[in-house]
Amino acid sequence: MNRLLLSIYNLFYLTAAVFVLPHELRKRPKARRGIWFKERLGRLSVLEDEGNRRRVWVHAVSVGESIAARPLVRALRDETEVFFSTVTDTGREVAGGFIGDDHHLFYLPFDLSFSVRSVVSKIKPSLLIVMETEIWPSLLTVPPMMGVPVVMVNGRISDKSFDNYMRFRFLIRKVISRVSRFCMQSEGDAERIIAIGAPPERVTVTGNLKFDSGSPPPVPDWAASMPKPLIVAGSTHPGEEELVIEAFKRLKSTHPSLSLIIAPRHPERAEEVEKLLKEAGFDYSRRTELKEGSTPDLVILDTVGELGGVYGAGDICIVGGSFVPRGGHNILEPASFGKVILTGHHMENFPLSEEFFSRGGAYRVRAEELFEKIDSLLKDRKMREES
Repeated sequence: MNRLLLSIYNLFYLTAAVFVLPHELRKRPKARRGIWFKERLGRLSVLEDEGNRRRVWVHAVSVGESIAARPLVRALRDETEVFFSTVTDTGREVAGGFIGDDHHLFYLPFDLSFSVRSVVSKIKPSLLIVMETEIWPSLLTVPPMMGVPVVMVNGRISDKSFDNYMRFRFLIRKVISRVSRFCMQSEGDAERIIAIGAPPERVTVTGNLKFDSGSPPPVPDWAASMPKPLIVAGSTHPGEEELVIEAFKRLKSTHPSLSLIIAPRHPERAEEVEKLLKEAGFDYSRRTELKEGSTPDLVILDTVGELGGVYGAGDICIVGGSFVPRGGHNILEPASFGKVILTGHHMENFPLSEEFFSRGGAYRVRAEELFEKIDSLLKDRKMREES
């Protein structure tokens, strides 16, 4: 992208930001608003590196991308100083678990040239690694202009995103022209990024970094002690909690010891889930309010970073974002424990799931089939164990 186009883009971005900024500030806790705004302007508090190690900036938009980046960060830390940016608050919390101090963790700057330039000047990275496919014009253009190469890692492009990118291919092609290397998850992702305009010689298929995340996380004691059998509904969206709660209500009449953990994709939606449970007549506990030694049969998981381990306690795991058109969420987390996995028909963001379906490693069901599928699995222990 040349300087003229980038300047025009900056003008449009700045105009839109004026209208969006008040909402973005209000939705954050008051204590966090100041640091959020400061860092998004590119004003970072960075300590001087006494060891003169090379610095690498890694960007991951939210929770899933941050988790995928964890093994990469672990490997990079042997020889480099890693700085890590996220867009969402939840992504920042997850990254904080393996990044450590706040001097190396910050919010992605606004996609304005001066904000990105400020971060690059402060960190002085030798490389910018962008997780998955974050195509922001200033982010991908300004660092190369300042001599910092950009690499896209664990890249993926869903069918929906591909269609949108193709509509603006003449612009997207200019934006990604400055990326030095595209490390894509699959051949299909590689073909799509090339079709959008990436030079073929810069595109490599490296697989999915989430396979390299190591051993599954430990199962929390509170989840392991819940009554069995246990259903874990993870990363749910509006419209999915109602579906799960209705199925659970019907199942309790024939499976009285059945328990349920609902983990909304965005923990701040816990109050919405509480309202649904109250309307359905259920008693429940929130994870953040659990008393030591208590064994409720219905829990709302309103924390960040625990879901991966919680899947290990479940007998049946439902992957959210798939019964509504959100493209689905990470199927590998419950699969790492060898659990029975149920999804809806919207798993476009995870083409790898097709292999699970074809080999019986997961079941794809429609919303109206969820109750019957869970009921049959609960009645057929052998079927459950072989899945």
